[in-house]
Amino acid sequence: MGKANWYDMREFLSFLDSKNDLFHVPEQVDPGWEVNGITRLGLQKHGPAIFFDRIRGADLPLVANLLATERRFFWALGIDDPRCFNKEWSKRTEQVVAPQLVDSAPCQEHVVKEADIDLDRICNVKWHQHDGGSFPGTLSASVTRDPETGLQNVGIYRMATLGKNLLGWGAPEYTHGRQHYMKYEKMGKPMPMAVITGYDPIVFVVACTRTAPDVDEFHLAGALRGEALQMVRCQTIDIEIPATSEVVFEGFVRPGLRKLEGGLGEYTGYYGEARQNPVFEITRITHRTKPIYLGAREQWYPSDSSVVVAKASQAEAYKTLRQLVPGFCDLRCDVAYEAIAQIEKLYKGHPQQVMNAIWGATYSKYKHVIVVDQDIDIWDYNSVHWALSTRVRADRDIYIVPQQSGQWLDPAVSLRERGWQAGLGIDATMPREEYEFWGEQAPRTVDDPEIVSMTTAKWGDKLKWNGKPAV
Repeated sequence: MGKANWYDMREFLSFLDSKNDLFHVPEQVDPGWEVNGITRLGLQKHGPAIFFDRIRGADLPLVANLLATERRFFWALGIDDPRCFNKEWSKRTEQVVAPQLVDSAPCQEHVVKEADIDLDRICNVKWHQHDGGSFPGTLSASVTRDPETGLQNVGIYRMATLGKNLLGWGAPEYTHGRQHYMKYEKMGKPMPMAVITGYDPIVFVVACTRTAPDVDEFHLAGALRGEALQMVRCQTIDIEIPATSEVVFEGFVRPGLRKLEGGLGEYTGYYGEARQNPVFEITRITHRTKPIYLGAREQWYPSDSSVVVAKASQAEAYKTLRQLVPGFCDLRCDVAYEAIAQIEKLYKGHPQQVMNAIWGATYSKYKHVIVVDQDIDIWDYNSVHWALSTRVRADRDIYIVPQQSGQWLDPAVSLRERGWQAGLGIDATMPREEYEFWGEQAPRTVDDPEIVSMTTAKWGDKLKWNGKPAV
């Protein structure tokens, strides 16, 4: 296994430089369209992370596409074999590691007081052509504290500039951060909140992870890093944040206040509508010397969201399902909508039990669940498609569960019904019990694994096509 205990984002950027996986743009770029265009092209080619040295009108350089490829995601976690990811995540997170609180930190080397705050000088990027304005918050992480339990939460929600020190806060009601705010609203009190950017890549990963409400993601970060994450208390509010963050916004989200924010090109690959959202009022900024901003162009795969949210939440769901369902082998999920589960089918109704567990016991609101046998490679969509094509009988194996809680941004749902979804489950396992009922045998696959193994042993190094081994 490789390194996972990154000191800060800068150390990870240096690592990417050493791998020739960081592209520097020294020329000044237009925040209205050039950042959009360059990041879009980089994403589509699964290209390197991008460092913009000079953005017209802003004082800070910008990093984008940081973990937008699987290779960089796994490098961040120090994982060599992607197929071991789910098991490695479960192994590391058996015991969480509490943060280490420090008295002074790089993120507080400089202070900007409220009267001097101008968000446009920090990040003024319009990430998509039809966005409602600039969005400093595409990878800015909100840190809140539950007023009842004292437990902290960190999550990434969209945030648009609404004034020199005002950001819209697009946390949906089902997120833990928004639920903290709902408690403060009931009390009629403003919610203290810190927003951080330019954090180390493990903080990036946990901020995207859909966890249970009683999980402090910074403790999860310690487990994934293999050592405690250093944190420091904010200067004006009772919130603790990672000590090596590049920029920290301190402030409040006031009860009852809403302003129109958005729209924004979202992780779904569609524009999300403008909404009346709570407002984050920034009362202080602290930052490192020569700070670096971190942002992302949201879109469907490939993107930071499609990689980081999908895989981190997949690993947490895998860990949960391994504890709940016998015969559960592996899990592959996309950012929000699809889960593919591999099982050793043990009894009648086993695939349906897996579907129900994914819908009821995980926190990602997957709407489509496909269950396959052990001989199907869930990491190869052609293999999954083969199972769908040859093992599914529509009147027997397709299940629809109406009126479930769903993702707010699901483009398949009209605006007036947002927040609802219908679950679609597909049992793509071989119906062996049906063959057995009629005294028949299920068809044998034509994989011939013994012959393949013998051929590989004798001929594997000799059979080459285009310079690569054939098997």
